[in-house]
Amino acid sequence: MISSDSSPEQIWKLMGATRKLTRSALMHQHVIAQHSGLHVTDAECIDFLLEMGPSTAGALAKATGLTTGAMTNVIDRLEKAGFVKRSADPNDRRKVIVSYLPEKHINTKKLYAALAKNVQQLFEGYSAEQLNFLTTYTTALTEIYQEQVLHINDL
Repeated sequence: MISSDSSPEQIWKLMGATRKLTRSALMHQHVIAQHSGLHVTDAECIDFLLEMGPSTAGALAKATGLTTGAMTNVIDRLEKAGFVKRSADPNDRRKVIVSYLPEKHINTKKLYAALAKNVQQLFEGYSAEQLNFLTTYTTALTEIYQEQVLHINDL
């Protein structure tokens, strides 16, 4: 439902801007992953692991929407490149815990520093109310994307 003070043109303009943002973010991730010798999927899995903490391959597969076989391949590549390590789950020896190795991330972290600085400066120019709105918008949009991933994976 369109709000009484918005128009279809404004909505399409925002949808276009959002598409450009997601595309630019994806390209940024791709360039950083490539610079780090990784596939973009591998780099995104590192990001999930940073958020989740040490996790099983199954938990990572569920979080990312990848199959367990694909996740095994990702973990193999990340372990070979020195970004993660596998260890036995102390509660269930049949499971393996994947842990992130921060030492390898030092160079990649430098690549994100300029972006983080610029984004922080941008956000500092907004009021608390605007930041709350942007957080609500971004969270809702993220949920829509996540729902679509699940929907497409169910097809």
